[in-house]
Amino acid sequence: MDPDTILVIFLILMTGLIFSPLGLGGGVIFMPILHYLLGWEIKIAILGSLILVWSVAMGSQVAHNRQGFGDLDIAKKGSLFAIPGAIIGTIIGFLLIEIISDIAIKIMALSIVTWIFYKAIIRMLNREDITGQAIGEMNEKYWSIGVFFGGMSSGLLGIGGGGIFVTTNRNYGGFDTKSSSGTSFMLAAMVVPTAIISHIIIDGTASEIYTQATIYALAIPFLVTILSFSGAKYAINYLPVKFITSLFIMIISLSMVKYTQEIISILI
Repeated sequence: MDPDTILVIFLILMTGLIFSPLGLGGGVIFMPILHYLLGWEIKIAILGSLILVWSVAMGSQVAHNRQGFGDLDIAKKGSLFAIPGAIIGTIIGFLLIEIISDIAIKIMALSIVTWIFYKAIIRMLNREDITGQAIGEMNEKYWSIGVFFGGMSSGLLGIGGGGIFVTTNRNYGGFDTKSSSGTSFMLAAMVVPTAIISHIIIDGTASEIYTQATIYALAIPFLVTILSFSGAKYAINYLPVKFITSLFIMIISLSMVKYTQEIISILI
């Protein structure tokens, strides 16, 4: 196994571990890892990212649910808005790549990554505790809109929509941080399969990702699920919030740099 592949596997596993307590699926990291480090075509990287995001969501939502964090009924209700959003996002992403180029997807991804990076920095500077209380009460109208766009980002960018789901749950769903994260993972576990199936049907990338991924890679999603379960169960209780957030910022900044370098090289 070559050093680059070892690095990719390490980054994927660590992303699943680090993101699992935060309500985020890690798609903002998985997609650039697969695209830039493994050299996968953007459409294949999006599908691969979604498979890994689903693995994170499945492991993390079980751990959150066992600890009583998250609302399954609310997640089911949210899926009625997020699932159509995922289908629409997949169609938009396909059209953007075909009509413009994959640079359009990368600009959108950079925007999302930058926003999440900014929120993480603000949280660290303000020393916000990961067990913080809800910011606002349930506002069904704004919550439904936010969940819809979270689903759309899943289909469009190959992410789970966790950054949007968590923010929407905190601001408009009346959830504290832990319950917001748990509900976010429940939503992602329901929505991401729709995005995966949509990409397989619309992009026709199932055979290509099978060709790109070698036999040992088939075990990676399973390992990500286990690490995500462990991260959601133990990391939030035993690792300092500052440590988790610092690792998160370090990893996400790498994807920002790669996106920025490529966008600049194309535009200049």
